[in-house]
Amino acid sequence: MTGGYVYRGNAVPSARGRYFYGDYCTGMIWSLRISGGKAVDNRSESSRVSSLSSFGQAANGDLYAVSLEGRLYKLSN
Repeated sequence: MTGGYVYRGNAVPSARGRYFYGDYCTGMIWSLRISGGKAVDNRSESSRVSSLSSFGQAANGDLYAVSLEGRLYKLSN
């Protein structure tokens, strides 16, 4: 598993407050919310990132996924 960040950007309002993480082997990305100290609403996201190695977050809250294949992906609608 590849740990991620809580999305705090403005580009995707429906994703605000969700923690994004993924799997290097499958490229799948999931997100969840925390409520009452527990993970809730865990879901698989529609995007996949081949060779997912890391996540990054910009100062404005935008979220990025990084591939070992040299690509950078930005969370967007």
